[in-house]
Amino acid sequence: MSWIGVRSQVIQGIQDLSTSFKPKIQGSHLNQLSLNLLNINQIPIPVRHGIWIKLRVPHFGTLKLNTNGSCIDNACAGGGAVRDHTGMLVLAFSSSFGTGNSAEAEAKAMLLGLRLCSERGLSIYFMELDSLFIVNCFNDPWDPPWAIEYILRDNKNLIPYNATISHFFGEGNGLADRLAAHGRTCQGTSIFKRDSLPATCFTTYQTDFLGQPQYRPP
Repeated sequence: MSWIGVRSQVIQGIQDLSTSFKPKIQGSHLNQLSLNLLNINQIPIPVRHGIWIKLRVPHFGTLKLNTNGSCIDNACAGGGAVRDHTGMLVLAFSSSFGTGNSAEAEAKAMLLGLRLCSERGLSIYFMELDSLFIVNCFNDPWDPPWAIEYILRDNKNLIPYNATISHFFGEGNGLADRLAAHGRTCQGTSIFKRDSLPATCFTTYQTDFLGQPQYRPP
């Protein structure tokens, strides 16, 4: 047999093999019938999809405050960032809060952010936290635990009457998360501008500023 004939038979054999292993359409009548004869029940597998999240900037001419708390082995810290409608950083901070729990760290980070803004004459019209618990306690659907009740009261005294506070996933709150982590290395409170951000935070800031989304798994 010539080389061309051998080559043709090999190609034909590969095509036949490929056809024999071609999967049938899932859920087809013949496929379901075959499974029924084998007493095999099909269990549908739900497919969950993640989402892409990116920084939400405030309305034109307004400022937004993102804060986050961190608590590891009862050591609390927090951080936050103030941005304008272009996503430009106006103010950032990191701080250690001593011992406590995660709810205290979140509430204290929000309070510190509002105090720093008040001292500098910055009016905040929009606040975002990735702690749904604190947001619900602040907006009154839930009764806050006594340990943070006074902190939330101080927050309400500082936030402008027309400002809103809402929950947002951590993927859209990345800079505040990095600043909170940096707070564990601080002695007291550190204030940052754009050019003085810690190296661990600057890349996240640039990612947010450029509008690059972050993936949140299901």
